[in-house]
Amino acid sequence: MKVWHLSPLSILLVLSSVFSAAPGRAQTWTQAGIPSRFSHTAIFDPATKRMVVFGGQNSSTNSNLNDLWQVSTSTVKFVTETQQNPSGTIPAARYGHAAIYDGVSNRMTIFGGGTGAPSPCENDVWILAMANGQGGTPTWMPISPSGTAPAARYRHNGVYDPTTNSMIVFGGSNCASGYFNDVWVLSNANGEGGTPAWTKLSPSGKLPAAREASSAIYDSVNNILTIYGGDAGGGNFGDMWTLSHANGQGGTPVWTQLTVAGTAPYTRSGHSALYDSANNRMIIFGGFHATRTLSDTQIVTFPNGIGGTPTWIKVAATGTAPAVGYHSAVYDAVKNSMYIVAGSSSDAKLAGDDHAFTLSNANGIGTSAWTRGGPPARYSQSMILDSGNVFVFDGQHAATNTNFDDYWETTGATTSTNLNWTPVNVGGTHPKSRWGQAAGYDSVNKRIMLFGGSTGFPAPCMNDYWVMTNANNVNGKKPTWGAITPTGTAPGVRTRAASAYDSVTNTLILFGGFDCTSNYYGDVWVLFGANAMGVTPAWTQLSPTGPGPIARESTSAVYNSSTNTLTVFGGDAGGAPFGDIWVLSFANGQGGTPAWTEITPSNNGPSARSGHTATYDSAHDLMTIYGGYDGTNLLGDTWVLSVASGQAGTSSWTQINPSDTAPARRFASAVYDPVSNQMLMFGGVFSAPSLPDDHVYTFTHANGVQ
Repeated sequence: MKVWHLSPLSILLVLSSVFSAAPGRAQTWTQAGIPSRFSHTAIFDPATKRMVVFGGQNSSTNSNLNDLWQVSTSTVKFVTETQQNPSGTIPAARYGHAAIYDGVSNRMTIFGGGTGAPSPCENDVWILAMANGQGGTPTWMPISPSGTAPAARYRHNGVYDPTTNSMIVFGGSNCASGYFNDVWVLSNANGEGGTPAWTKLSPSGKLPAAREASSAIYDSVNNILTIYGGDAGGGNFGDMWTLSHANGQGGTPVWTQLTVAGTAPYTRSGHSALYDSANNRMIIFGGFHATRTLSDTQIVTFPNGIGGTPTWIKVAATGTAPAVGYHSAVYDAVKNSMYIVAGSSSDAKLAGDDHAFTLSNANGIGTSAWTRGGPPARYSQSMILDSGNVFVFDGQHAATNTNFDDYWETTGATTSTNLNWTPVNVGGTHPKSRWGQAAGYDSVNKRIMLFGGSTGFPAPCMNDYWVMTNANNVNGKKPTWGAITPTGTAPGVRTRAASAYDSVTNTLILFGGFDCTSNYYGDVWVLFGANAMGVTPAWTQLSPTGPGPIARESTSAVYNSSTNTLTVFGGDAGGAPFGDIWVLSFANGQGGTPAWTEITPSNNGPSARSGHTATYDSAHDLMTIYGGYDGTNLLGDTWVLSVASGQAGTSSWTQINPSDTAPARRFASAVYDPVSNQMLMFGGVFSAPSLPDDHVYTFTHANGVQ
């Protein structure tokens, strides 16, 4: 594998690489991991430490979902998201349904939900056998309980009583303007031991107002249901109620409104609530207060009304909590951790969210801390591909101007859409956290080469050089950073330069960039002995003949080792972006005098842009450019340039029109796998001016030909 590309003949820019698509083929973009959603459900299997996520709605497409995913929660920063392919009849896509789980039988039961947007509502019951995916294939089964069924509804509460194998349902909406405050019990809820049957309870006492999007917990020892919050199409509720004999057994159910001491939080709906039965604590997180998304975690002590005065306690957690509502949340009582997946948000960066978060010491006893699963969102990072595994390092999160010095791996990226992020512990003395660095990858010797970048925002820029050994993280060999001091005069400090690695001559080629103050570069440098194996690397500045490209940053560059040419497209110098194409001959500084030649394709191509990515198929001499910024808009278009090296023919552009919508963004990174003809893209800015994300996308038939 070469930088941004696996061909032994050409190695591409590590920071600027991208997918393309193929005429006549069904090119598709696919996001790896759980697609964005809200009003889905998740259950937790404590035996395998797995969440099982089902359904919901995608806010960007307004489409309902019926996909099934497992999310590993085995370690705080380890996110494994695996899509399941269940057998049986799949329930209709839906959101706002309720789900319960019986760990003994390994069965998940779902009830109701909206199958439109939201209407119509449903009142059907489904069981998923082998729900945790262990011991057999998960299998869906429709259930026809006896008795009169509850009215169709969505955004109701559902809890499980393992003692009586019952599902207890409260409230919800009829998908129009009707709201419920009724309570129903489904016996034999896991489908074993007899036919499930519906029974409507008739509680005494004053009833809570009808509502949707409330939360509920259940104390199975004392047979008490506790509900909190919600709404009925107007303002949010902030009341809390308990229902005794909630499973319909042992006495007449009675509603009682709790008086909770302490400082009450914002009223809310679409939040989550979990129960720490050992300490008799209710954990409430997030939700919406009117149109504002909340990110607070609140504890209510004695939420069942037994043992002491119920009291509000706000959890003071370190880290950054997500501001989400209509998410899913599960609780691991052994680890005292809460796990959050996806949801909706009034914050643009989390709207239509698919992220995973962990809150340790979730019950507020001890020091609580938020951790995001997988690599934090970022842009101007570096990315490599090795044996189907993607590695991401460094970059910046613009909202906080936080620079990263981390190394993440997700396995099997070219063979599935699952995510398997693992933070990799890198030894040695590390480079300072940075963004916009130039990088190359020696796939034979498994070495990453890193030059420059910025360690602040926007300054200072660097011109230091580093090599990471054992970068593919296999065979028990720990990746290790080491500082290298090349001979010769080093290039000036810079960020967002273009780079390419020539594995044949072990040379790193560097073009352009920005000095973090006011200067843009149009110079070309080569570093001989770049991988630092048995030789001291040495810098040499090239002096190409002919007029060359204007000094610039955020350009793309691809390299063909057979023709020894570097092809540069686009970029900017602080103003309007460029749309020109230049080819540098003898680009590695060997074989002749380097010369710049501007290419004029035979037809019109993409608009001028910067911060885009480019990948290269050297076997077909095809450069694919994707995305970027045209000075006004983020772009999501894809184009292929034939005869990209400018050799043996006239270059021409072809626009690729995939079967789905491409993710518009700039400052992403991408790699090309010629074996599967896929492009893999990570991160970048998805919303102007500077909101980054952590998504991984694959693009099929990426060279535009095969």
